[in-house]
Amino acid sequence: MLGMFLAAIEATAVAAAVPTAVGEMGGVERYSWVFSAYLLTSTTTVPLYGKLADLYGRKRIYQISVGLFMLGSALSGLAQSIEQLILFRALQGIGAGGVMPVAITMTGDIFTLEERARFQWLFSGVWAVASLAGPLLGGWITDALSWRWIFFLCIPFGIASALVLQLFFRESTERRQHGLDILGTVSLTAAVTLLLLGTIEGPGAWGWTDPRTIAMFVGAAAALAVFFWQERRAPEPMLPLDLFKNRVIAVSSFGNTLVGILLFSLTAYVPMFAQGVQGGTATDAGKLLTPILIGWPISSTLGGRIMLRVGYRKMAIMGAVMLIAGGALLATIDADTSRLVIATSMFIIGFGLGFTSMPYMLGPQNAVPWGLRGVATSSVQFFRTMGGAICVAALGALLNARLEARVGPGVSPNTLLDPALRVRTSPETLATLTAGLLDGLQAIYLVLAVIAAVGLVIAFFVPRGTPEAHTYRRDEVPEIAP
Repeated sequence: MLGMFLAAIEATAVAAAVPTAVGEMGGVERYSWVFSAYLLTSTTTVPLYGKLADLYGRKRIYQISVGLFMLGSALSGLAQSIEQLILFRALQGIGAGGVMPVAITMTGDIFTLEERARFQWLFSGVWAVASLAGPLLGGWITDALSWRWIFFLCIPFGIASALVLQLFFRESTERRQHGLDILGTVSLTAAVTLLLLGTIEGPGAWGWTDPRTIAMFVGAAAALAVFFWQERRAPEPMLPLDLFKNRVIAVSSFGNTLVGILLFSLTAYVPMFAQGVQGGTATDAGKLLTPILIGWPISSTLGGRIMLRVGYRKMAIMGAVMLIAGGALLATIDADTSRLVIATSMFIIGFGLGFTSMPYMLGPQNAVPWGLRGVATSSVQFFRTMGGAICVAALGALLNARLEARVGPGVSPNTLLDPALRVRTSPETLATLTAGLLDGLQAIYLVLAVIAAVGLVIAFFVPRGTPEAHTYRRDEVPEIAP
């Protein structure tokens, strides 16, 4: 629970502070990299952490990941340029790749399916407290002290989490010869990195049709081909492809990708609307995120009580309908839209994410034996953060293109994100920059509304039946060789 609190505080408090950090140091054209670098490293390391947790035990791997996370947090708070912040966020992500999935895996070890569903309110409560405190605390600290203290805020919770686990968690791990899939991890990291570079940097630096941009996309495809080839031949692959022969796991992979796209994209681009378009403070940016983080734990609590009766499929459908409603409302906002309307859309989306995420998280956990639970659980986080990393980067490229089309090349909207610069800028310049930023953000929200609609299609592919019917049984389902 402390680990979940750490992850929730990081996700929500940092999101409220990043616009101010980028406005202060400059480099709004690399705004999306502050999120994407973190998501990239936390994505590609998730399956490796899951495998390590199955091989060496949950405690040891969790402690290492928390240590790396705290180191990255401390360095991020000391960053002196946007490039340093991106680099240290990447280090922070390497640690984050293990914090949440290993924590969730341990709850899977401790509780049965019925107990997990019944105690879901407890875990949701952690998210509720952290999520409510995170945006408001992040905004307040940024305005009162500095955005740097947001990163230092994570460190005490990381220390407490590691200490409690070290003192009280007991586990017995089967010892055997281990073989880590380093080539799989490296090839996947290379594929996603080249994809993000081609999407974010290539069009602005050279253009979509330039041979250098095309080479990045070709390199990404080649690295991805190496990854799939390696996963087929590796004795202990980082992400066993045979897992996806199970329909629950396969469909959950698409569902978790959708959850990650919506969650991380909204976290990145809704605070920018509050500060850049509405002229608010970091505290105002945090307030806009709060409703989504209220709706999620409420619906998770309700979902935990009814999912065992209605099954994964109906839960996913109910969540998808709410995501469509909230996404459609968000796509209609403009400069005159009241914050109440935006808050309403955020709450509806948060409610939908709570219902949607539960079957896509518990389903893979329950479909495999203990020896694969770490890998299966990490696949949940893998697809969420992979979807978030790629989509946040792609939407950043869209935002930059719309900005350039409206305000012209070489004109930076950093002024909109830095309160000190806003007061020294003429009303005419502010109006031009605001119109350009609004145009870009409206395009982003429309894309997210369409993606939310895809969630309903995914939900109809979820198998029918109760969760019990899809739970792993040794006498019925052949165990995949680790």
